[in-house]
Amino acid sequence: MDDMTPFNGWPEASYSKQRIPRFQGNPLIEALPTTFTVDELMQLLTEEPDFSPEQRDWSVEDRLLQVSSLSNFNFPMAHQVSLCLAADNLMREGYVGRAPKTAKHVQLLQTLYLNKKAGIGLSQSANQRTAALSASLVGMSGMGKTSTLERFQSQIPKVIIHPELNIWQIPILHIETPHDGASVKGLLHSILRQIDRLIPHANYYDTYAAKGRPSVETLINNVARVLHIHYVGLLICDEIQNLEHAPKNKQALMTLLVSASNELGVPILFVGTNKARRILSLDFRQARRSVGNGSTYWDKLAFNDSEESEWGLFLSNLWKYQWTKVYQSLTPHLSSLIYHYSQGIIDLTIKLFASCQWRAMLDGTETITARLIASVANNELALVQPMISALRGQDLRTLESYDDIAPPCLDDLLRDIQVKMGGNRIIGASIQPGDELFVPSLTTALTALGANSDQANSIAESIESEGNAVNLIDGTKKALQRISPPKRKGLKNELQPPPSLQADDLRNAVHKSLLEKTTIFQQLKAMGAVCDIRRTLLS
Repeated sequence: MDDMTPFNGWPEASYSKQRIPRFQGNPLIEALPTTFTVDELMQLLTEEPDFSPEQRDWSVEDRLLQVSSLSNFNFPMAHQVSLCLAADNLMREGYVGRAPKTAKHVQLLQTLYLNKKAGIGLSQSANQRTAALSASLVGMSGMGKTSTLERFQSQIPKVIIHPELNIWQIPILHIETPHDGASVKGLLHSILRQIDRLIPHANYYDTYAAKGRPSVETLINNVARVLHIHYVGLLICDEIQNLEHAPKNKQALMTLLVSASNELGVPILFVGTNKARRILSLDFRQARRSVGNGSTYWDKLAFNDSEESEWGLFLSNLWKYQWTKVYQSLTPHLSSLIYHYSQGIIDLTIKLFASCQWRAMLDGTETITARLIASVANNELALVQPMISALRGQDLRTLESYDDIAPPCLDDLLRDIQVKMGGNRIIGASIQPGDELFVPSLTTALTALGANSDQANSIAESIESEGNAVNLIDGTKKALQRISPPKRKGLKNELQPPPSLQADDLRNAVHKSLLEKTTIFQQLKAMGAVCDIRRTLLS
């Protein structure tokens, strides 16, 4: 890249003298921010909502919005700080021996060029060395692995411009493996697209991938050259467990990543859920060599009654953010109950706590109780309860089938609670045709009353388009009058009620509707068989 004009706010390099001897004189390291202290990392990782006790007197609508801010809550813990320190160390150590414009730098570019001409990929190069600066982070979903790395990266410039050296330096390159796995080319394309997004006016994907049909070996060397000329300090390969879904040759993908680290000296941090253990298993010898700094495992928080334990500190800090009108103190029983239904999974604990507040506000109880916690866990978080039960019972065999289960995002979870538990004022009276919740809520109500989903949705859309319904309750009444059974042949034979039917048999409604020329709904209502619409919507 010849154009060195600052772009998107990328900073120009400002060089700082280094105390560590092996870092001295290397502009790639001297341009990085100073290493964070533990206290600075604690402050960086802390994420708290804007809260004051006076907010408990706000309207329900405003308080519901405040609860949603808990989605970003984070209370820093020791393993999160350790991860940031390890990532910082990998990035800096990876630059040792990679100073720009040196003989070693030029020699590697020449090697990549010759390999490209000969059609030799990185994994076939004879001059491989074991990568000692790569590591892996494995842990169950919802423990904050990716969010912690994102918070750390937010303080590292995505690109640093060195005008005098004509260099665009990328300290950290974070890529994700696609959910459906990836081919070797797919992974390489992902790297090129990511660099194109970072470097202004770059078109590496068009140059090296889109034109013609380059072989895998050629593409590998081209990507390696791009990584080298932009001095990528640390390659984070996230969601590595998705390689389990790769259509073929998983080992080739791992070999590619490890070879890039070996040849270029670019450290790699593999990040994934428990399933990633199989990817980084003994079957992949290259992968084992890629974790020179070892594998870190983030387990669920362990339960401990002590307020000074990780669980105690995390929950007590989270518990302060209650927007219900009645503040409920955190008792050992409630702490134990929350743990029972979340098993110390951070993401799940936050969502359970937020969902309880929404339910309490919408049903008017305005306080968090043990019964409420159990109800929310067994209803709104029912999807993950089999996994939680397996964790609770340490059933490892069952847990293998729940590798990818995660609760829905907090916004979707809270919206579902609003539909189910909105109350008259929110669900019944305030939702009118045109509101985004009108059709889904009406469809849900009709389905609960026995209509099939397609019919219910069609009627709901029709009611909304006509615009005659005052609100959701009125719309439901109008919709019920349109539900009729299919026409049947031989109605003359049905004009006489079967003698075997009792007087309160609901099938009599069909016969009476024909005799009296009324609707079946009117006959059912006269028989006392129609439920209370208002009560149905609130149930």
